[in-house]
Amino acid sequence: MALAMHGGDSSLFSDIRDPGARVRKLCDYACQVEVDTAIPPKRYLRSGLEMIRMAKVYDEEGNIESAFVLYTKFISLFVEKLPKHPEFKSAPSTDIAAVRQKVKLAFPVAEQIKGKLTKKYAEIERKRQAEERKIQEELERQQDKIRQEEELRRRQQEEEENCLRLASEAKWMQEQEHRLLELKEQEMMKNIDSQSQIHGPAVANNADKTGLNNQNTKPSAPHGALGLAFIPNNLDDGRPKIEKNLLNDPSRISSSVPNIPDRELKKNLVISDSDSRLGPPGVDRTSKPAFDHFTSIGVPGHNKGGLRDVFIPSDLVRKFLGMAEHNTMKNIETCGILAGKLSKNAFYISDVLIPKQAGTSDSCVAEDEEDILMYQDPRDLITLGWIHTHPSQTAFLSSVDMHNQYGYQAMLPEAIAIVCAPKFNETGIFTLTQDTGMPDIGNCRERGFHDHRKTPPLFESCSNVKILDEMRVEMADLRK
Repeated sequence: MALAMHGGDSSLFSDIRDPGARVRKLCDYACQVEVDTAIPPKRYLRSGLEMIRMAKVYDEEGNIESAFVLYTKFISLFVEKLPKHPEFKSAPSTDIAAVRQKVKLAFPVAEQIKGKLTKKYAEIERKRQAEERKIQEELERQQDKIRQEEELRRRQQEEEENCLRLASEAKWMQEQEHRLLELKEQEMMKNIDSQSQIHGPAVANNADKTGLNNQNTKPSAPHGALGLAFIPNNLDDGRPKIEKNLLNDPSRISSSVPNIPDRELKKNLVISDSDSRLGPPGVDRTSKPAFDHFTSIGVPGHNKGGLRDVFIPSDLVRKFLGMAEHNTMKNIETCGILAGKLSKNAFYISDVLIPKQAGTSDSCVAEDEEDILMYQDPRDLITLGWIHTHPSQTAFLSSVDMHNQYGYQAMLPEAIAIVCAPKFNETGIFTLTQDTGMPDIGNCRERGFHDHRKTPPLFESCSNVKILDEMRVEMADLRK
């Protein structure tokens, strides 16, 4: 079974995009119910009526997927699977007739919900595609932004490169002009020295008279090849070259400019049906709950084993011990049936039924089951387990208790066993372990008190049970 989450869709098989295919997959899953031939058909027939009650609650609360799963499981269980039970023909005919009537009513309801589911899945897919288009558009905008930033960075780099080149050329020109002036002055001084040596002081005096040494007179440029030899024909000759390393100096480039995106980035960001790298992270679509039961809805809860929560009124144990006090004083066990309702995918124990019973110091057997049904059916109550006392022992599940608990838990995984030990002032709320307790007890054919292995343990304290102070339990003593 695939449980995945896409765009807020946390329901079953959300990895299937086609609405029709998803509904068909849901039908296939719901039809995979199994029947334990060790359990009498009568128990299944009774549990079937409670399945319908649970399905109605899910439908009324708007959880149509869970309602559809339960209706489909109900139809598959009683149309295909249970009739193959070896003891089916010996089951009470009235119970079979009642269930068959429920099956006839369930078919059109399941078909109606199926149509609603198809529309719901189509709307989910439409929203998912719209969300994916939105993500794709956002990715394209990001890519455009990256390209624009890269183009801006390239232009800035070119401008910086041009500025460096122009600055370098200007500096070189200044150096060359300065050097040329120096050479001209040196050449002129050489000419003056040469004339002084040839003509003597007279020439020097004449030079003074003609104002050669006058500071306000600018020296003329030297004549001949000697002077021109220092003027470059091509200004590029000898010009300092601009180094690429200088232009690419990281200190000259802003660190805020994004790096060039990888060539594969665009490919990796493209959305396709086969690519699951985009969108919110999904959960493992191949996982399934630790167990799957014909009364479960397929979506595992947050508790151990995927169990739904069970809420107990805080006054339940106290009131039950009060009604059992007479038997407790005589060292006789007292038992009761825990019943309640489903609401918001959790069970609430609202009633405790004390049936007619026969008890001893270490056992208790309920009698006249019809009284229990007559109380539960008009109130649409679901059987959620049982409660009994250990007048002189501690709170635990004996071998007889474990077999009794198996009958409840096989019909509803959340069914619990409450054991009250007033002598030791302790109360235990137990369940058979799914990995060892349920298989071992289910395969055991012994009756009465007998030994079972101690490790690993066959039962444990319930982790999905919560106590509510604001709830009040209704006690129904059917012994009167």
